[in-house]
Amino acid sequence: MDQSCEEIKQMIFMFKNIDRQVTQNFEKRTGISLTRYEILYTLLKCGQLSQIELQKKLKIDQAAITRHLKILEEKDFVFRNRNKQNNREVIVEITDRGKGILENCDSNRKQFFDELFHNFTTKEIQELQIMLKKLMDNSDKPHC
Repeated sequence: MDQSCEEIKQMIFMFKNIDRQVTQNFEKRTGISLTRYEILYTLLKCGQLSQIELQKKLKIDQAAITRHLKILEEKDFVFRNRNKQNNREVIVEITDRGKGILENCDSNRKQFFDELFHNFTTKEIQELQIMLKKLMDNSDKPHC
């Protein structure tokens, strides 16, 4: 790899800034945070999940998932209940109201992503996916 540490550091800062901007703009556009949207979408797609399964699927730490679920539960977007077979396990499912909020923000979400990837060709998006997957895989590996 020929890039200097400074160039790589700048790219990492760019990723961080893009993440922050995308997250803020997504919430402004849809009325729900990107993380909470992901939680609701995952529950819609997968059905009931334990809180631990949901946490692992989304790669969110335990405190954060609990905080997000508490907010979603207060808004009646999810329902949490103890597993009757294992009282220590919390089962989470999306409510009808949660399904409704997903439907309402889908058109805003699509428009948001269309604008985000404006002027990208299909090939560029595919190449970006490949590169980001490589970065994700490399970041998941233990390093010395």
